[in-house]
Amino acid sequence: MATRIGVAGTGRLGREHVRVLAGLDGVDFVACHDTNASCMREVAAANNATPFDTLDAMFDSVDAVSIVVPTTDHYSIAMRAIGKGLDVFVEKPVAASVAEAEEMLGAARLRGRILQVGHVERFNGAVEAVANRLGKPSFIEIHRLAPFTLRGTEVSVVGDLMIHDLDLLGYFLKEEPVDIRAKGASILTSSPDIVNVRLEYPSGCVANVTASRVTIAPMRKVRVFSPESYVSIDLLKGEASCYRKADGFEERVASLPDARVGGMAALLNLTDFIEIETVKPDRVEPLRKELDAFRHSVTTRALPPVTGEDGLSAVRLATQILNQMEQDAAS
Repeated sequence: MATRIGVAGTGRLGREHVRVLAGLDGVDFVACHDTNASCMREVAAANNATPFDTLDAMFDSVDAVSIVVPTTDHYSIAMRAIGKGLDVFVEKPVAASVAEAEEMLGAARLRGRILQVGHVERFNGAVEAVANRLGKPSFIEIHRLAPFTLRGTEVSVVGDLMIHDLDLLGYFLKEEPVDIRAKGASILTSSPDIVNVRLEYPSGCVANVTASRVTIAPMRKVRVFSPESYVSIDLLKGEASCYRKADGFEERVASLPDARVGGMAALLNLTDFIEIETVKPDRVEPLRKELDAFRHSVTTRALPPVTGEDGLSAVRLATQILNQMEQDAAS
């Protein structure tokens, strides 16, 4: 069954949505709309898509819509689309507030519509390759650092960048934090541009997450420590490595010579104790996998991999973090 999908917003990311959708099997019609008519028509012409001067006209011509506009407009456009009976993909964060996200989710449920949220790191080949190898994490450290751009400054760095990692934590741990401690600073905008958060979970796992949009060199790294393993994920490169205790680890450690003998530490070969596996993820574009998953859900009516509930959970946690920062600043 072929599907007709429209894209609301043809800016930097929206044009990528049009490009990917135009190349997907099972999508036989791609539409787009943007308030910048010249940009919209340029993107449409480059991807054999059909431009529409109004959202309502586009909505009347498609089965589903991908919403790639500033976060502050997610709610209004999604509610209009759901009201028209369309399935909806909305970029992260799902909405600018918990209340808006809850209302969007409620409307989608009432109308029986698909609501998928664009937490694209779930589709990063490195994440997919190691998601079932994390064991029971004791400590997770995440750094997401990026140079400053004007895009996304309508929200704090928590909603713009850290939201990806808050979703990954929910995906990995399947639980909500019981303690939140956060510090941040506004450097170039009126909202926090660099934030560090410490999250403690019911299982005992502690996560330390840093996000910055005022960094020269970009970095997107996740490190997961458990009693039996250490997993390192480079989201930017799409690479991952797994470190596990070798067979007979305890016996090998017990047989080590006393490091105090001779007044100097014994030199150790780590590979004698640790098995190191460099994971080779697939190189399929994450956005392609993400949008194809949306197409599949629209066609089959199956739940999407990243649901509206997932998007709501990430926004709720982001809001708790920002509220905690405000409380700390006021005290």
